[in-house]
Amino acid sequence: MGREESKLKHMTMEGDHRETHYNVELTLDPEQGSLHANVELLCSSIEQQCSNLEFYLHKSMEIKSITGSVPITYQFDVEQPCSFPFTPDAGTLKIKLTQPVEDDKLLRIWFEYEGNIGVLPWEVNRITPSWVELGFYAPWFPYRPELKQFCYDVQVQIDPGYEVIGLGEVKQLGEGLWHISQKQPSADMVVMASNRFCRLRDAVSGLEVELDYVDVPKWVVEDVFKKGLQALKWYSEWFGVSSSVDMRIVIAPRTEGGGYARTGFVVLPRIDTESYKEQEVSYFTNLAHECAHLWWAHAPVNSWEDWLNESFAEYSALMAVRELFGTGRFQNIIAKKLKRSEGMPPIKGIKRNDERAFTVLYDKGCLVLYELEQMAGRKEFIGLLRKTFQQKVSSTEEFVELVGAEVGNEAKKKLNRLLSS
Repeated sequence: MGREESKLKHMTMEGDHRETHYNVELTLDPEQGSLHANVELLCSSIEQQCSNLEFYLHKSMEIKSITGSVPITYQFDVEQPCSFPFTPDAGTLKIKLTQPVEDDKLLRIWFEYEGNIGVLPWEVNRITPSWVELGFYAPWFPYRPELKQFCYDVQVQIDPGYEVIGLGEVKQLGEGLWHISQKQPSADMVVMASNRFCRLRDAVSGLEVELDYVDVPKWVVEDVFKKGLQALKWYSEWFGVSSSVDMRIVIAPRTEGGGYARTGFVVLPRIDTESYKEQEVSYFTNLAHECAHLWWAHAPVNSWEDWLNESFAEYSALMAVRELFGTGRFQNIIAKKLKRSEGMPPIKGIKRNDERAFTVLYDKGCLVLYELEQMAGRKEFIGLLRKTFQQKVSSTEEFVELVGAEVGNEAKKKLNRLLSS
């Protein structure tokens, strides 16, 4: 597909926006596993105070040009291991501003690059003829964790036989031309494409829910969708209504890499039809965990404080398992988590890239909440979680204080011991 000259340098933002914003022209070639991108990044006033900026970009990308609204120099290091735990295949793009930005101006940086991502070793992000899935795990856009959240507009050009979906509002502009707009600040920029999408739609507790899937029998998808809607209904009753007004669930046609969640956007790996009934509880737990991130996503993700996201989402999923499948199944899962947690380091201080972090956050942290529920009682525990969500608790210190106020000093002391042992 041919490319026209990028129009990004001639674009202006509507109004006086001060949040970080990406404008992207993205050309995808699924047959070749490649992409070409023109990116305009508008940095907020916080970024203006930095003369040295570091971004992560997939190391297979070939930089064509980088320019700025002030003079800059750059270096793309693809030899040193990436320091950010979620982007091991990224190179580090180091940009130096050689002139300060005026106080009343936004910093603008324009990037042009292209390359072949193919399939990552753990299969999460990829560009293949059968499935395109892009996000920050294989950073296809200049990703800077310090930005935390940003808005974006992405124009996607792709073969007309493909449909594009993503994190944000998606519109088809013409044959092979799509637009994704994310007006709510987000921590990722997710783009997906397939030539075989099917979907279901429904609503629950004020949420408009859509499920997109590829290569899964309809009877399986309908059962998954029904159970997912039930989990969302319980969460809304327990924790309060989510701030999202719509939600998209995607069942990707890949077997590896696991699931993940962004605000209002849940991704699950392929469901094996033959084992679905046998593994029904496991599939439901995975879906319920990712759906729970609509409520549990306020804490930092790159430190041990991520337990406030992952442990809470996992225990919420187990609460839903208890409702749907009974206490016996719930207790079986707790027993397995207890066994896996033996000899694990404390939650407090665990590095997010430690190979034991998954067990610590998904199993050991879950057991901490189980103990807390035993101390508080089920009704009081749900009330505690509701206040945790409503107050947007984002640090363990805040949560510990809330436990002290809602459950009592003994519970607070025990929680501190459990987190440190």
